[in-house]
Amino acid sequence: MSAFNLAVELGTSNTVIYVAGLGVALKEPSCIAIETINNKRVVKCVGSEAKKLVGKTNNSIEVVFPIVEGVIYNFQLAKLMLKEFLKKVAPTGFGKPKRRVVFIHACGLTKEEKNKIRDLAYALNITSTALIPAGVCALIGMEVEENDPNSHMVVNIGGGVTDISIINNNHIIRGATINIGGLQIDANISDFIKQEYQVILGDNTLETIKNSIGSLLTNDISAINVVGLELDTKRRKEIRIFSQDILPIIAGAFNKISEACEALLNMCSSEVLSDINKFGIYICGGVANISGIDKYLSKTLNLPVYVDVEPDSSVIMGAGNLLNNQSLLLRISKELKG
Repeated sequence: MSAFNLAVELGTSNTVIYVAGLGVALKEPSCIAIETINNKRVVKCVGSEAKKLVGKTNNSIEVVFPIVEGVIYNFQLAKLMLKEFLKKVAPTGFGKPKRRVVFIHACGLTKEEKNKIRDLAYALNITSTALIPAGVCALIGMEVEENDPNSHMVVNIGGGVTDISIINNNHIIRGATINIGGLQIDANISDFIKQEYQVILGDNTLETIKNSIGSLLTNDISAINVVGLELDTKRRKEIRIFSQDILPIIAGAFNKISEACEALLNMCSSEVLSDINKFGIYICGGVANISGIDKYLSKTLNLPVYVDVEPDSSVIMGAGNLLNNQSLLLRISKELKG
């Protein structure tokens, strides 16, 4: 049997593709721009180029994010988007019949939502698929030993959802996916800015605010100047936002994440809790770059908390490690199906 040669993380905010033997070959926004020309809808661009068009298009161009809260929301556009991404990463001679793909997914996906991923793969002529939970990939990406008998807790904070997994021997023994992520934080920052400054900010600006000055540290003095439109006049206006201004918003999101973690921990046996108390909680995902996450969650959960060195790469690197360990990949895939 041919080996799996691609791993795809189809996220709400970003799609990441790992090619066996090459590493991470693509990381771009999960975004597609569709243009209507002579009553026919065609793909104008995808990924980074499509995201640049957000808020800047005329009526003939629609910019769509087809993955919502970790789930395929618009199947047709998700197919077209991923098709274009696969074209970008396919090395010379890498034909469609040879595509065998690991798809990474949130642990909270339903059977129907997983079937959407399989249907997507079939529509793109992908020969074989393996669906692996993000938490399992993340733990492997953090180089926890393959046959480690201990239980570990992984919190993957992404753009659309937070995926929480308690894992033992590559099995999720407790898990939950909650609709808290970077996009929800951005939306809450937007509401705050409108109320406090009567200014409308674009999506890319909101993301920049979160990534630049988002913090859970009460002594953080970071600030950023941004430009938006006044609500009433629609005139350009520059405002200065401080980290402490949006601290309550960031804290509100992480309080919900903490509550979800606590609920899962309350379902665990004393043996599992003993392991987690010993090894702590591992944090990964793009939103894990917010300052002070480890201290904040450690205080609220009363457990050690560790943020991965490169938290936005943990999941895809773990999937890449699985591509390099086909026996482990096949075993995990077979056990998940069982």
